[in-house]
Parts: sequence; C-alpha cells; structure tokens
Amino acid sequence: MGRDALRQLLWVFLAGGTGATLRVVLGGLLDARLGERFPYVGTLVVNLIGCFAIGLAAAVLPAGTPRTAIIGGLLGGFTTYSAFALFSFELVRDERLGVLALQIGLHLSLGILLAAAGMALGRMLVPSPGE
Repeated sequence: MGRDALRQLLWVFLAGGTGATLRVVLGGLLDARLGERFPYVGTLVVNLIGCFAIGLAAAVLPAGTPRTAIIGGLLGGFTTYSAFALFSFELVRDERLGVLALQIGLHLSLGILLAAAGMALGRMLVPSPGE
C-alpha cells in the first residue's frame, strides 16, 4: 500500500471517529429531550442529517481524499443503519408496531428526499461543466 493510500486511510479513520462522536452526542441530546414522546428520535434525526449531507457532499466534492474522508469517514461514522435496525427490532419486541411503522416510513421516505435535496443544492452551488 502506497503512502497516498495510507494517508487517505488515516483521514478516513480520523473523520470516522469524529462522525461517530457527533452521532453519540447529538443523538443522545435529542433522545434525552424527546425520546419519551418519540423513541429513538436521535437516530432518526442523525440519519436524516446524514442523508442530506451525503447528497450534498456527493454533488460538490471531487474524487479524492477529502471526498472519501467526508463521505466514507465522517458521514459513514455519523449515520447508523445498525442502530436503526436494532431499535426497529426493539420496537417489534415491545409490540410498538405503530411507532415501528412510523420510524421505518420516516427513515426511508425522508432519507431519500433529503439525499436528493442535498444533491440538488450541491448542483446549484457547484454546477457541472457545460451547465
């Protein structure tokens, strides 16, 4: 593995740790304030922010280490499909199927919409050549 590849991996490592830390802090704050009324709202909000941010980053960042570190590291560490899966299972186990349906619907529908919105904003900010 060459020096550039190792440098890129280091940036992904550092950005991933930062993203995971941000997820725990933001998700924890939201769950502490709103979790009684809407279980696991922190995971939902973090994943939706991540969907928007990844769409934006994909549209504006050229290939290379910064893009890989931000998309694969920072946003990969920030968003969390595994937590969504675990919390969904817990809602099934606890027979809270209405909340489960709401969680799944919001994650999927809003996640896709926000990823598209991020990409649209990115294209407005950094138009493709020839546009």
